[in-house]
Amino acid sequence: MAMYAEKRKLVQPRDEQLGRWILGGLALIAIAVGIWFWQKRQSAEDVAPVTDQAVATDESRILHPIDAAQDDGAALPAPDRIAALVGTARFASMLAGEDIVRRIVATVDNLPRQKVATQLLPAKPPAGSFIAVGSEDQMVLGAANFDRYAAWIELVDSLDPDTTFNLYRRLYPEFQAAYESLGNPDGYFNDRLIEVIDHLLTTPAPPATIALVRPNVLYQFADPALEAESAGRKLLLRMGPGNAARVKMKLRDMRDRIAAQNR
Repeated sequence: MAMYAEKRKLVQPRDEQLGRWILGGLALIAIAVGIWFWQKRQSAEDVAPVTDQAVATDESRILHPIDAAQDDGAALPAPDRIAALVGTARFASMLAGEDIVRRIVATVDNLPRQKVATQLLPAKPPAGSFIAVGSEDQMVLGAANFDRYAAWIELVDSLDPDTTFNLYRRLYPEFQAAYESLGNPDGYFNDRLIEVIDHLLTTPAPPATIALVRPNVLYQFADPALEAESAGRKLLLRMGPGNAARVKMKLRDMRDRIAAQNR
């Protein structure tokens, strides 16, 4: 049976829009120290603006405390510091400058879930359109999609782990404040970040060919088990095994730093 045919541009699924994250969200779980979704529209909930407040979380509940670094005197806002980390040109072309901290926090928090608020994604979508190949009744995910993530993978590879971690420590009070404003007054963002990274690292290996179906306007995985996966895992599956392996390598590296209890 013919599994591949001419390339077809398909309606961009919500998970594909979430590709704005894992490479600008997973490339941002690495920026927030912890770097980068799909189907069914969801309205974004209003999130209170981040304030310069002290972390007041109950320390007895913290599993992985972060020793927030003192300000280095730069007195630059978070977007400027992140731009300095990834490069000004990259930041302008690939990431959303407005409310970047709360966007990162909101997206990280939702990656293990089925839905992610697309209005709060911290990154712009990869170039081009989602591509599937094959006949209507035998549609599969086109390998050409994997190349669309090249710029994001290069960004992730370019991040220096120590520099990224140090920036995360300096910005941590802002990340924590944003997390609390999302409705987690007793939560600790670094613990949630590690939980999310662990979830992504256990993404199942995809089959050699990923079949698709189109029950309505949007496309879905034909395998119910894959379709039931979280938004974050679906993106790793969709970006291709080679790209996913490189993202996971960076996530493991960053996890080692942010999970350390003694610094």
